[in-house]
Amino acid sequence: MKNKKIISILLSITIIIFFPRLSISKENKNYFFNYGENEIFLDDFTQICLTPGKNETMLNFSWYSKFSDGVSKIKICEKGGKEIIYQGKSVSMGNGFISNKVTVENLKANTTYIYSYECDGRWSKPLEYETKDFQNYSFIFMADPQIGASSKKKKSYEEGIKKDANNWDKVIRKSLNKSYDPSFIVCGGDETNTKEENYNKSKVDISNLEYSGFLSPSYLRHMPIANAIGNHDKDNENFYNHFNMPNITNLGKTVAGSDYYFTYGNTLYLFINTNNLDICEHKKFVDETVEENKNIKWKIAVFHHDIYGGGRHKDDEDIKILRNNLPSILEDNNIDLALCGHDHIYSRTYPIKDKKIMDFEVETLTNSKDKVDVIKDSKGITYITGSSSTGSKFYKETKDKSKYIRKIYCEEIPTYTVVKVRENLIEIVTYETNKNKPIDNKIIIQK
Repeated sequence: MKNKKIISILLSITIIIFFPRLSISKENKNYFFNYGENEIFLDDFTQICLTPGKNETMLNFSWYSKFSDGVSKIKICEKGGKEIIYQGKSVSMGNGFISNKVTVENLKANTTYIYSYECDGRWSKPLEYETKDFQNYSFIFMADPQIGASSKKKKSYEEGIKKDANNWDKVIRKSLNKSYDPSFIVCGGDETNTKEENYNKSKVDISNLEYSGFLSPSYLRHMPIANAIGNHDKDNENFYNHFNMPNITNLGKTVAGSDYYFTYGNTLYLFINTNNLDICEHKKFVDETVEENKNIKWKIAVFHHDIYGGGRHKDDEDIKILRNNLPSILEDNNIDLALCGHDHIYSRTYPIKDKKIMDFEVETLTNSKDKVDVIKDSKGITYITGSSSTGSKFYKETKDKSKYIRKIYCEEIPTYTVVKVRENLIEIVTYETNKNKPIDNKIIIQK
């Protein structure tokens, strides 16, 4: 990032030390404690964030501190096993904080790990992280938490941020209870509301509070989250500094970051920064990444701007550019599913290819009246737009609904989507948070 002093870059350096248990390590005697499991505090700017690594055997960590000795440190071990200290980079951001990033490697499936991170000269309390199955797994998709957007309806920024952070905590809890041990969360962008401007101290402070609110749910100490860059994020260096994105490229770049990807089991996840409208760069990213991972079966694209959504943005100029150019790139690379945000209204398209609606089947579940949309041989791409996951902002449905939309849900109730990935199918169910009931048919993509 510009005008940032790199204190140290020490990637993938490991030091192996044996301790019977991490929790009684001598270094750990003066660890600091985080706040209560179910409370939201906005004055803790040092909360750690877990992000999927380059592949399922790796995990990325990032956190803020006020001081650094030049090296970021994570120590991790299986219970009763060898403790490994991983070292990474520390970057001074010029706003009173240091961004720390570390990558952990060689993780095994279905294993419980204990980790701790060093912050301002002290080790955190030991925290638990459990890997899941690497082949048959699930993840949660949510969009537009936009922490801080409720502030317009409150007496202060703090009140609005705290409301949104509490709702963010609730939707994560409900989604985790419904999804049966997901491997990670995917967020479709607009994680926070305010652009950080270095020359405007007020906005810097508000942005820091919003990120503190976004990271405040205790579940995020144990659950990785992969974030798309939204239009409210694109010019904010806090996004780049708070999240340790894997396989980040120089394509599709804005201040917040650029196109990046990771693999998990038999699935390739491509995060496209659609705030950058250089279509050639996005094509290069998708083409090259798919070619490098050509033996992976499933391909899921994630980007913020919904090109087939049902809300107010569908006729925006940037959406038109993306809608005219991006689908052919995705189709040429046999993308199976696209996950988006931006319109704050849930919608799902028919499977689309060459601007045509492709065939699918509607089946009834055995011993149930519930309907299932079955897309066989992965014909066409299904585009899903997440609604607001916190209720911080909703938009209305437009009168002239796109012919490509199969289902739209515009109740002002937050939603989340559970995606299960198996060897021969992807299963998708979307829920509203009030009654925790489905708002759409189950979708099954087969190939």
